[in-house]
Amino acid sequence: MRILFLSLFLLFSTLHADFIEDYIQQEIIIDRQVNLDDSNMTDMSSRLSTGNKNFILFFLKYVGEEKKQHIDAYDPYHRALFKLNRQIQTNEYLGNDKAVLRDKLKVASIKLKQNMRETLYQTVKAAQDSSYSAFEKKLEQIIIDRYKQIQNLDLRPYNAIKQENDPSALSQSILENLKVYMALQDLNNDLSAALFESSHKIYKIIVLSQYGILSLSIKIEGSTVGKNITQYLEPLYLSSSKVVYILIIMVMIFMIRFITAVAVRKISGWISGKEDDAKYILNTVDKPFTLLLITIGTELIFIIYSELSDVQWVFTTFKIMYILLSVFLLYRLGNAIAIVKIEQINLNKHVRNEVVNLSLKLMNILLVLITLVWVLKIMGVNLTALLSGLGLGGVAVAFAAKDTIANFFGSVSILLGDLFEQGDWIAVDNMEGHVVEIGLRATTIRTFDNALIAIPNFKLADNGIKNWSRRLMGRRIKMIIGVTYESDMDDIKRALSQIRTMIQEHPDLMSEKTQFMSNDRLLKLVSKEDLKGIKRTVMVNLDNFSSSSIDIMIYCFSRSVVWAEWYEVKEDVMFKVAQILKENNLEFAYPTMMIHQAQLENKSVPEDDGL
Repeated sequence: MRILFLSLFLLFSTLHADFIEDYIQQEIIIDRQVNLDDSNMTDMSSRLSTGNKNFILFFLKYVGEEKKQHIDAYDPYHRALFKLNRQIQTNEYLGNDKAVLRDKLKVASIKLKQNMRETLYQTVKAAQDSSYSAFEKKLEQIIIDRYKQIQNLDLRPYNAIKQENDPSALSQSILENLKVYMALQDLNNDLSAALFESSHKIYKIIVLSQYGILSLSIKIEGSTVGKNITQYLEPLYLSSSKVVYILIIMVMIFMIRFITAVAVRKISGWISGKEDDAKYILNTVDKPFTLLLITIGTELIFIIYSELSDVQWVFTTFKIMYILLSVFLLYRLGNAIAIVKIEQINLNKHVRNEVVNLSLKLMNILLVLITLVWVLKIMGVNLTALLSGLGLGGVAVAFAAKDTIANFFGSVSILLGDLFEQGDWIAVDNMEGHVVEIGLRATTIRTFDNALIAIPNFKLADNGIKNWSRRLMGRRIKMIIGVTYESDMDDIKRALSQIRTMIQEHPDLMSEKTQFMSNDRLLKLVSKEDLKGIKRTVMVNLDNFSSSSIDIMIYCFSRSVVWAEWYEVKEDVMFKVAQILKENNLEFAYPTMMIHQAQLENKSVPEDDGL
């Protein structure tokens, strides 16, 4: 993408009949100046850098030029070669050796130009409909084949003429052509080096040229308005084309955000079927998606502004930001959809909330690990060495994280054993309350005094857990009622019978008459009623002759296992028991103390003799 805007800095002058030849001549002049002034290494380095930049600009013109004769194997040297070959034959026949040497230099120079043209043509052709890796391989083979086709000229006769110091016009023409030939050889080598060094840029230029982007840049900069705007923007390193592309990017970012918002709203509404859920999903993903679009726009604007500056760390940073924001967007979207679908999941009795929560957490952890590995790979970290190091330190890490590992397998054991689930009333050790969440490390419970306790999962898996919620019908009602010792035993028997009948006929209490229907088929041969938690026991009996009362035990179970409903049933039973005792002339006993004084026999008491 960064090559897209290189065309903003083209030299948009009127093209000559053959600008490739002009470029070659210009580079020959630069090469000869460098060779003449080779004492100043600073100027030489500056000129070489300028030559490399000129090559990129030239290649942009070459690819973006609409006159296809410059790309389509155009050969302007055919007539010149034909003429030179005939002159060589004539001069060889006439014995004009120096003229032959001069014309052979010209032929060799023209063939070098032809070779460079063919290289450019084959380079453009290799990039079309190819990946960058395939283009690199093709480009390497093109350059190798091109060097094989070059026929090196024997320079010994020309060096001899150079040593003669002959001032004749023919000898000077030969020496001048020799300098041109040597310069063309240097340019030929520079072309190969430039193609290798700038292969990535060249590939992007060729690919983008297929969509007419370079031609559009040329038209913008070549217009009168574009030129006038550019002259005011040059101090800011901007141009009319840059401004146009920046505005286009901003408009496109806004349009993409608007269209995506509408699409997400439609898709979310289709998934959930509710407008509120669609708004919730849209609001959840809006922030990460907006940040992602802003990052894309920022990179494109940076590409426009920085021309062809290949600041690798900047683009590596952008890649990492893309990964992080994409993962953040995926995380937000996935969790939002899960929250929206949670009501439907709750309606399905075969899907437990704990399994859903644990699955989401594992997916999030896996997503983070994949993201971390991806980022490390982009940063150039040797993952093989890193994983090897982790393997060597695995024992130490496992020992240090043994509690974490134990908690994870404890959570798996709890879920597989189906010991409890969210909302269950459990008791373990001295802790009791309702389960809030079964996490990867710990299970949180809310106590009855509204405190939140986190219990490591491995302790729950190893210790005995009392689960009060795993009972379908039958919550125990047990009470001891004391009546006074003055009570008549016949009245007590009658009261016991009436209480027993009352319990068996009570609509909210369990008894042998209570029917329980279940179509569940169990794999294990177990008591279905004990597995489901169904109790029908009814006991009303004399229990004990205590110190101050005759105790009656009442033992039964309510139909409902809900705490509040159980209390209402228990209260009703107590009122009915009190009424039965009253009807049978029985009184509740309470702690009393009775003193019995034994009667003394009449005995004479001697009178006091006054002593």
